[in-house]
Amino acid sequence: MRDKRSKDWTKPVAPSIRYGLFARLSDWWCAGRDGRKGIPSVPTDARPGTPAAELTTPRMMVLGQLGVGRIEKVWIAYQLDVAALEAELKERSARRDALAVEFGEAGQRLPREVVHTLAARVEEAEAEVARVEEQIKIGLRVTQRHASMIEAYVRRRCAAYLTRLVRVHPDGARLNHLMRPRWPDQVDWARASLGPELPAPVARAGVLGVRGS
Repeated sequence: MRDKRSKDWTKPVAPSIRYGLFARLSDWWCAGRDGRKGIPSVPTDARPGTPAAELTTPRMMVLGQLGVGRIEKVWIAYQLDVAALEAELKERSARRDALAVEFGEAGQRLPREVVHTLAARVEEAEAEVARVEEQIKIGLRVTQRHASMIEAYVRRRCAAYLTRLVRVHPDGARLNHLMRPRWPDQVDWARASLGPELPAPVARAGVLGVRGS
């Protein structure tokens, strides 16, 4: 099972999410409908950066939650995959630590050949721990890229919707100046930069406490 998981994580990157004709027409239609109805209404005192400029529409909220749902699905799939690796990492780390203790205690008492054998076993155990840690890191990096692809897809749909909306809306000029796609803040796991140290445990790091779009 581990080999299959490794193969899945290291295969060529999947292409970006396709923004098909049906989805595009749906976004344009919703934008035209909202624009003709004057949705959203633009307050006379609306200025960039003020509460009155926090404009959105039901369609924008739907698109934002679509992205949040997809990202949650990707994160859950990663948690399921990495759970077995974390159990393996715990087991191999315990074995490495036990061998290190045995090597330290026996270093002064055993023949040189036995000491060399123990040292080789410790190095092998350390290599196994490093291999499992790298598999967890690779999986998280791939999951982060998937989350970025989903965000790019939703932003593209929002841009298509807004382009049509401001053309149809009676106050389109001001709306174009004020309204921007609202995307939830990235969660911790999606923006984490993995260095030499591995977050422990990764499978429980960063809860999806995002805000609605």
